[in-house]
Amino acid sequence: MDQVGFASEIVPLFENDADIDDKLLTDMVAAQLSHSDGIRGFFVAYLTGNADQDSTSFAADQDEVPGPLLNAIMSLLEGKKDDKKDLISLACMNVIMPTAMVTMHTDETLSKSSRRTAERAKIVARTMMNSSEMKKQVLAIVSTASGDTACADADDSDRKYWEKFYKKWGYKDEQLQDIAKVFQVLNES
Repeated sequence: MDQVGFASEIVPLFENDADIDDKLLTDMVAAQLSHSDGIRGFFVAYLTGNADQDSTSFAADQDEVPGPLLNAIMSLLEGKKDDKKDLISLACMNVIMPTAMVTMHTDETLSKSSRRTAERAKIVARTMMNSSEMKKQVLAIVSTASGDTACADADDSDRKYWEKFYKKWGYKDEQLQDIAKVFQVLNES
């Protein structure tokens, strides 16, 4: 929860009227994204912020991620494999979970909120598609969610990881189809 609190102070700095140097903001974001708890906390604040408002001025609702966030993500993706592993898997989960919840929720307001979070998360994930590790995970997600286990490019250990993840959260055919569609589009972008 501390990490969500830190991120809640950082995310508003992405707004155009924030008086902060982009390099400093990039460094702040990179520091938070350098460990699993920080990644989780940051994206909770970034992806769900302003959830009760229809705001196109909120940073996460833009067509592209803010420059400092993009720079921090790219820096981590260019780093050591262990440093980017958590970022990639959590970025994928940030798309998978709200995508599945759109149809799992029976309450329309909750479904709408999940849809919005999924849209925001897809924008972040799309920025990471130049990473071979991200592409590898996306192929495994599509393969397991669609049931296409013959996909030669998907790694078996990654497939098993995502199969276990889907089972853990109780995703059914409808959610798996939605997940496969979203990640097929990401893979094609």
